[in-house]
Amino acid sequence: MNHKFKILLAVLASWFILFLILDWWRSFPKIKITTLKKTESVQDKIDSVLLASISAYTLPGLALGVVQDGKIIYQKGFGFQSLSPADSFSTDSKFPSASISKLFTSLAAAHYWSSKGIAPQDLLAMVKISNDPQSELEQLSISDFLLHQTGLKDPGIIQRIFSSGKELKLKEYGEKIWRSNFQKPDSLTKEYSDANFDVLGYLIQEDSGVPFEEYLKEQILIPAGMEHSFFATQWPYESNTMTGYQETFVWKRIEPRRLTFKTVPSPSSGLVSTIHDFNLFLIHLSRGKMGIFQNELEWLSPFESSVPFGFQKISLNDQTWIGHYGGQAGYSSLLIFSPETKTGLILLANSRDTKDFRKHISSQVLQVLSPKNQKK
Repeated sequence: MNHKFKILLAVLASWFILFLILDWWRSFPKIKITTLKKTESVQDKIDSVLLASISAYTLPGLALGVVQDGKIIYQKGFGFQSLSPADSFSTDSKFPSASISKLFTSLAAAHYWSSKGIAPQDLLAMVKISNDPQSELEQLSISDFLLHQTGLKDPGIIQRIFSSGKELKLKEYGEKIWRSNFQKPDSLTKEYSDANFDVLGYLIQEDSGVPFEEYLKEQILIPAGMEHSFFATQWPYESNTMTGYQETFVWKRIEPRRLTFKTVPSPSSGLVSTIHDFNLFLIHLSRGKMGIFQNELEWLSPFESSVPFGFQKISLNDQTWIGHYGGQAGYSSLLIFSPETKTGLILLANSRDTKDFRKHISSQVLQVLSPKNQKK
């Protein structure tokens, strides 16, 4: 018995040593960037925050954009968008923005259904595809989906482990959800799920007869000036050079993480964009009722709510912002804006956020931008 126990310990020790070797072998050392010596201007101070954050949070790359009073006042990238081969992170680097995509799908939903005379409180029975079978989803309203209060759930960890990993076309996914044995919950409480926005994207596509990615490009992206942005129909796409990362389990190093989409295009998380394009988008959002999305934002705010349907309320530095967090595989993002202060911020990092660095970095940048600090 003692001999068998020793053998077991030896096997476990061998596996652990092998794990440590592999963890080191497939990872990269943390990025080392020299910080600025002079931080006199606002731009220098923001540079300093970003450079220090790359080291503090073990990030491979980081990019930030800021707009104020209808102008881009800052946009820069530091570090690398890929470590093998080494490729710098720039303001033109194409980045999968994860759940920030939901803001664009919300605007697309508002644009499409407002043109049909349909309100966000109207039931899906009014907008369902005519040749689809009956579904209890018809008893839910468009706003239920925008507010994540439908009862739909994303696959759990066990389901993801044993899934085929095959990407479904949006039409296939939408039909599968619509024809599933969905049971409307007695109480419509909020439960965050990508499925809500993927279903909305499916309905827009099938009812309009235009592929979702094309509809959103023509009605939202191009009007906003986002010429280099798109909803991915495959990943990785041709000429893709962006890679997502995370800290290793043992060593203070960085390892790549594989990004997959369960649907393509994915209305909930499939937008690929750049810092520069996001800045152009933020100029319109920060203008509020003076921006090009006035009608869409009003449709998404039927009760004059401070936060439109599909958007998140985010508190930073004792201020309330409107926007959305994004996080998927080895990518993290944050977009916020305030029509009151005419300010907007977009943060992109090709690293999984396990330390809440999006919030900490954004808070530091907003402190730099504070009029009180700029007067010093």
